[in-house]
Amino acid sequence: MAGEKEENSVSPSNHLELFVKAGKDGENYGGCPQCQRQFMVLLMKANAGELTFKVKTVNMMKPPAEFKKMSSRLPVLVHGSEVLSDPDEMIQYVDEHFPYPPMAYNNEEAAQACIDVFSKFSFYIKDVSHSSAPLIAEMRKLNAYLEGSKHKFLCRDIPDHLDCLMLPKLQHIRVVASAVKDFTIPVEFRGLWRYLANAYEYDVFRQTCPSDQEIIYHWLSKPEVAPLPKAKEHLHLTDGGPRYSFDVPKAN
Repeated sequence: MAGEKEENSVSPSNHLELFVKAGKDGENYGGCPQCQRQFMVLLMKANAGELTFKVKTVNMMKPPAEFKKMSSRLPVLVHGSEVLSDPDEMIQYVDEHFPYPPMAYNNEEAAQACIDVFSKFSFYIKDVSHSSAPLIAEMRKLNAYLEGSKHKFLCRDIPDHLDCLMLPKLQHIRVVASAVKDFTIPVEFRGLWRYLANAYEYDVFRQTCPSDQEIIYHWLSKPEVAPLPKAKEHLHLTDGGPRYSFDVPKAN
């Protein structure tokens, strides 16, 4: 995706623009999990015929004047004269104006199983926590919930808002923890791997997922994350074309 991407035909009353983070080259789709979250929601609504949208990438190192007038952060949603830059407000706005398919969830057990996974990853990848144990403990909670669930996704058999929030984050955990910390999600977490496998088979997730290289670059661009050795950085960022970690361990 370079610069912008059109989704379906355009009708002014139901057409939106989603501004997302540009990647390493300043043009293609970057590795921001909040941007993928919004992209997934819009694509599900578009596939249901509720809306049309265009995705525009923004290089935040030199944002265009048009964008700087709207916001200093990404993602940004524009619908007519409405401009939203708070991710939760964007979700609420889209649901209010384009209600189908309904994506709200009311599952406190699922929400609690997810709540601390990404924060523990962030502490680990930024060396606030030098051990993977807190991350593994939170993933174990999520895995236990998923192993006890009868659904493909967290609350039902198609993604809802909780999935659109968590699946991009889990993909970042998988890709970045492996590259930076040589950490892999334990194979014995079968519920978690099954959940990821269902995401990888779902077109909306695959179409909106950034490449492994862009996900890694997103995190290595943060000053709190230690740089990789040059050979390892070359391997993960520049060696070959776009890669996507959509494989899962074989069930025993």
